[in-house]
This record gives sequence, structure tokens and C-alpha cells, in this order.
Amino acid sequence: MTATDYVVPLDRVTRADVDLAGGKAANLGELIRAGFPVPPGFVVTAAACRPPDTGGHGRDTADGAGFRAAVRDAEVPEAVRQAVRAAYRELGGGAVAVRSSATTEDLPQAASAGQQDTFLHVVGERDLLDAVRRCRASLWTDRAIDYRAGHGIDRRRAGIAVVVQRMVPAEFAGVAFTCDPVTGDRHTVVIDASPGLGEAVVAGLVTPEHIVVDTRRRARVAAHSAGGGEVRVRPRAGGGTERVAGDRPATGLPAPAVRRLVRLARRVERHFGRPQDIEWAWAGGTVHLLQTRPVTALPEQPVTPGRVQRLTAPMLAEVVPVRPYPIDLTAWVGPLVRLLEKPARVTGFAAPPLDRMFVGEDAVVARVEFPVPRPTWHALTAPAHLVSAAARHDPRRWRSDPLLDAARHRARALRERDLHDCSWPELLAVLHEGPRIAAQVLALRLRYLPRTGLALAGLFALLCVLRRRGLLGALLTGVDTLTSEANRALEDLAAAVRADPGLLDAFARHSAGELPGVLSQSAPSFLADVEAFLDRYGHRDTVTPLLVSQPTWRERPDVVLSLLTALASRPPPREGPCPAARAERELLSRPLLRLGPPVLRTAVRALLGQARWFQQVRDDTRFLAMLPLPTMRQALRETARRLVGAKVLDGPEDIVHLRLDELERIGTWPPSPALRAELRAHAARRKAARARLAGTPLVPLAGTPAEAGAGIVLRGTPGSAGVAQGPVRIVHDEAGFGSLRSGEVLVAPYTSPAWTPLFRRAAAVVVDTGGMASHAAIAAREYGIPAVMATGRATTRLTDGQRVRVDGDHGLVLLA
Repeated sequence: MTATDYVVPLDRVTRADVDLAGGKAANLGELIRAGFPVPPGFVVTAAACRPPDTGGHGRDTADGAGFRAAVRDAEVPEAVRQAVRAAYRELGGGAVAVRSSATTEDLPQAASAGQQDTFLHVVGERDLLDAVRRCRASLWTDRAIDYRAGHGIDRRRAGIAVVVQRMVPAEFAGVAFTCDPVTGDRHTVVIDASPGLGEAVVAGLVTPEHIVVDTRRRARVAAHSAGGGEVRVRPRAGGGTERVAGDRPATGLPAPAVRRLVRLARRVERHFGRPQDIEWAWAGGTVHLLQTRPVTALPEQPVTPGRVQRLTAPMLAEVVPVRPYPIDLTAWVGPLVRLLEKPARVTGFAAPPLDRMFVGEDAVVARVEFPVPRPTWHALTAPAHLVSAAARHDPRRWRSDPLLDAARHRARALRERDLHDCSWPELLAVLHEGPRIAAQVLALRLRYLPRTGLALAGLFALLCVLRRRGLLGALLTGVDTLTSEANRALEDLAAAVRADPGLLDAFARHSAGELPGVLSQSAPSFLADVEAFLDRYGHRDTVTPLLVSQPTWRERPDVVLSLLTALASRPPPREGPCPAARAERELLSRPLLRLGPPVLRTAVRALLGQARWFQQVRDDTRFLAMLPLPTMRQALRETARRLVGAKVLDGPEDIVHLRLDELERIGTWPPSPALRAELRAHAARRKAARARLAGTPLVPLAGTPAEAGAGIVLRGTPGSAGVAQGPVRIVHDEAGFGSLRSGEVLVAPYTSPAWTPLFRRAAAVVVDTGGMASHAAIAAREYGIPAVMATGRATTRLTDGQRVRVDGDHGLVLLA
């Protein structure tokens, strides 16, 4: 090795050099190269700081103290000493700061703040070498070992370098957060400042001046406006000051320093792309940056929902009930949005960027929002395009469209591929083909929804004139869709179970997971019928169509068997009058239509007929867009199997934490050791970040408080008219389908079309999410049972067996 292997100038280091220089030095070098004011210095590299007789690896053992003492007392090799002395002389000698820079430090998932040692005002070569030796040994302090163990950091990755920088004669120093680390507010810069060195602030030895800058504010308060935000001051509980109102104290950080620090902090945040925790010093009219690290364990940005967000939140929570994974966004949702972006221009609106809908960091979704679509210049021609589409495309013939046949053919061809024999590029090609097929199906909506949408708008306008808007939902029921076809096929299977005492006994005595084994011995022909059902409808999603990470019915036959358990427990209720027929008779009985000319009633029936096609086109395109999902998931499983074999992943389930573009970086098989390590780190980091979000709602739902003394337990949105009562049955997911009994009130956090067969047994439906246009509301209207949507918290406020009355007319849940 040469001397350059042991010491590197700080300005030659970038954030890609963590293994060489550690996290602290890598970030500082990145700042210097980007032009930020950082004191000059050099790095004693991790290679120079290897402990003796360890083969370059640290020992996280129970005897940390003994090993640490051995490292501290060991002589620094002569070549390293010479390199450090030469670099110190070149720096100009004098007082320096000597800081540890661990290779597992200042990372997005773990800051390791304060876990290793720092020495200030070190003067002379002898003391400098002693400080380097002590920094090296501090990698094995008990607190550092415990921290790595608690954060799941591989001890074999733990190494340490040392940063040596010229000391700054600080007049003031401290820390600055580019967000509020307590509330998570990203529009705030929080500064803690104290006269002298900032180490006392970091160590908590002093009560600093606390400065809060709201960077959204443009008003100026005296001379204390900072970085475009407002700076104010007040006394702080427990001593010191908190600058949030009034003038700064006489001993406080000068206003110019606040302004410059806020500007620099925001620039650092933009450079690194995430909130930062910055150590700084103010000396001679200049802000010096001493360290920056990502803010870890940061709460989510507080959201103050506007009217649009409050209205759309229940629908969003139903559409995306599960937090998407990186693979969902990059292999399914993202490609679908991009593929549909061009054909959707004819509507005159641009789809919002994906990162405004799925908000988070590092492909880990923290929350889902509904940004208002932006109009584009295509809005000028949109009416003409939509009217043209309405004139050319009759929704009654949409199922015979050649584009639909082509999409089905492509899905069949994809399904017939033997993925085990596919090369790596061929597997990725399957993942790319899936969204193309789905987009081809969904593009049919742009052809056939305009005419039926115009009819729907006309029908709604007519109902408003007649003051009968409440009839709209019922008028649109009874439409033949692929979902209703699948539900009828499921009912046929349930009828076969009820008709066979042996089958009925098997379903009553065994769980859904046990049934396949039982039926293969006792009723193979019935099991074949279930397989035929799955061949036709198995592409149906169990949770939501937006997530490729969630299983389909084909992969979860226990979901279907659980539904059959519920459906076969009792005969279905008698069919009542068709809600649509009743609603149509009521509509036509209005004096304006009843007494008007026959041609008016004929026109209304025609309008109603066109409007009813809206639901079929919408529902069927959703149903058919899922055709490639089982094959895509099979390709992901095969991809995961190979990555586990190549030691990229610990288990196949971790594939969901990677992005599709990262999988595409594997050009040749097997991946290189460096790429394997990088992909493992990505998956581990995102898995840990997702785990930290476990208690954070994806779409916050406040719910409406109940009225005291009125017997009202919950308020929500009316989904289906009528009043019914019964005992509550809470079903959290598809695993609980078999628990529902006839006459119970189904209470769920969300529903998808996969849930709708249960509605034939339920007395009523109450859902945390959704709205009048959701599948749950539509299905409830089809079956003529009351439904209350968007309660926000029904699954936590109600309990199994509690008797309630569901008022679907007014959106109320009351004590029975």
C-alpha cells in the first residue's frame, strides 16, 4: 500500500466513498465539491484504521471493553503515522478537530449520532495520532455495539475512518434541522445555537437559543427575517430563549447568521434530496458547515387536508387500502400511468406526477394523496374529442371491440410462457408486458365512456330537476358485468356444496386452508370445478387492482373456499323486486313524465339505457385489466427465487422492496458482488423504513363524531338506501370471509369486488372507506341492502356481536 491508501484530502471524497471514508467524511467531501463552506481537512481512511489482527472486520462481542482497549493501546503503523503527519503539516498544523467517521454512520436509515468519539482543539502531531487511535477504538464502545445491533446493521460492514479538520474559532455554533424533527413539518428550519463551540449543544450540556423559522412566511419582523421566513423570539421554559416572537436577545445569534444559515441549510437539503441535521459554526461573519446527516426517525409531514382531500380520502383509502411497495410503483402503477398519459390527453387534463400521489422517500410510500388534475392546452379541444368519441363508439358493442380481443390474446400468450426456462431479460420482459396489456384494456374507457358518461350526466340533471337525486344509485343497478357473472358462478358452486351432505360437512368442519387436501380425497370432481372457476376468474385481485404485490384468487384459493363457506352456510335470501325496476317506475310516475307526451318517456328510457352502460364499461375494464397479474406475480416469484439463490435477498418476500429499474441493472447473471451488496442494502433499508411506518395511516380518516344522546354510534356517507339491523361481524380481510353468517351486519375497513359475494348474506354493510360510487355501495344497491360508507372508524368503534341499526338513507349507524 502507498500513503494515499491511508490519507485522502477531504475535497477528493464524495458520498459514494462511504466504505473508504465513512459517512461523516463522505457527506463533508460531497459538500466541499458542491461549493459549500466546509473547513479544510483530510481523512484517515478505513483501511488505515483497521484494528490489529481482525482481517479488517470489527468484533461486536460481549467483551467490547477488552477489544476496545486492545485497539486503543495498539501502535498506529509507521506508514499511517507518516501519512498523517505529512497531511497535518500540509494543512498548516495548529488546532484541529478530530472526528470519527464510521462506515455505518450518517446513513438514511441510521444516523449513529454520538456513538463514536470526537476530539476538539487537538494540537501537535503526538496528540493528533493519539486522537486518531482513540477514534479508531471508539467503533467498539458498548453504546456503538448496542446501536448497531438494535438497528440491524451487519457487524461485518462496520469500519471506521477519521476526519481531521482545521478548528473554527466559533463565536456561535450549534445544529440546524431543515425540518421540525418533532412534528415532521418540512416547511420549518429549526436552529439551536449557543456561544462558543457547538459540542455543548450536541451533548445537551447547555440550554441553547431555540430558533424556529417558518420558510413559508414572507412577512418581515424588524430585522429578523431569515431566508424568506419569519424569525421571532420568546422566553423558553426551563431557561434560554425560543425565538418565535419579537426581537432577538442581546446575546443571541446575529440575524445575518440566521439568514445565511437558513439559506445554506435549504441548499444542503436540496443537494442531498432529503431533510438534514447540520452542525455549524459562525465565525468572522461566515457560516461554516461541520457535518450533515439525514434526519432519521422523522415523523410524516403534518397534513392539513383541504376540501378536496377530505372528500377524496375515503375513496382513496378504499382504492389503496395497503401501503404500496417499491415494486408496485415501478412495475405496475408507474408504467400504467405513463402508458395511459398520452391517450388521456384528449380529456384535457394531465395526470399528476406519481410522487405527488404516492408521497414518501426512497420509494417507500408514507401517504397517498389526490392532487387536483391540472388542465392542459388540450382542454381547448377536449369537448370536440369527447363528442366525437361519443358519436363513433356505441357502448352496447364495446365487448366486441377488436382492441379487447387483442388484449385477451396477449394475456393468454403471456400466461402460456414457461417462466422457469426464461432468461433474466425475458423475465423482465414479462414484467414490462403486463402493464401494456392492462393499459390496452383501460384505454377502451376513452372510447366508450364518453357517450354513456354524457347520458349519465343528462340523467343526473333530470333527477335534479325532478328532485329525485336519491334514485340515481338504484337506477344504475342490475347491469350485467363480469363481476356479477363471477359472483353467479360462485353461487353455483355454493349451491353444489349445499346439495351434497358430504361437501357441506367438509366445509363446516375444515378451515379454508385445509379444504384443498380434504377435497382432493373426498370430492375430486368438485375440486376440479373450483379449478375451472379459478382458470376463468383467478386473475381477480384479492385487495386492490393497483398492487402487483398482493395475491390474486389463483394464488389464494383459500379466499374462494372461504367465500364458499360463508355462502353455503345457509340458502341465499329470496330475490326481491329489482331495485332498478322500482326506481324506474318511481321516476316515470313523476307528473312531468307521467302526464307528458309518450315521446318524453321514451327519451328518458333511452337516456337511462345509455347511462346504465357506464357501470359495465367501468367494471369490466377494471376486471379485464387484471388479466396479466397472475403471470406477472409468477415472474416476480421466479425473479425472487433467483435473487435468493444469488444471495441478493434473504427471502423471496423481500423482492417487493426493490425497484424494477434496479432489477434491470442486472445485465448478466449472476450479479456482481458489488451490485449484490447494493441491492441487499436497498431492500434492507426500505424494509426497515416501511416497518417504521406501520402505525402511520396511509390515508388519514377522521370520521365524524357521533351525536351525544341520539343513539348514533357513527356517521358516514349514504351508500345504499334502506334500514336494517343485526349483530356486527367485523371482517378485516379475506381471511375472515368464512366467519360471516346470514343476517349479520358486515363491517369492513375496505371492500373490493372480491368481497361482494358476501353481500348476499349480510343484513347491511358498514365500511371505513369508500363512497357512493365505490364497488361496495354499488353491490349493496344490487342486493338491496343498506350500506354506510366512509365512517372512518367502524372497525374500531364497533365490536363483534354488537347489535346495530344501519340507516343507509342518512348514512348513520345506531344502537339497535
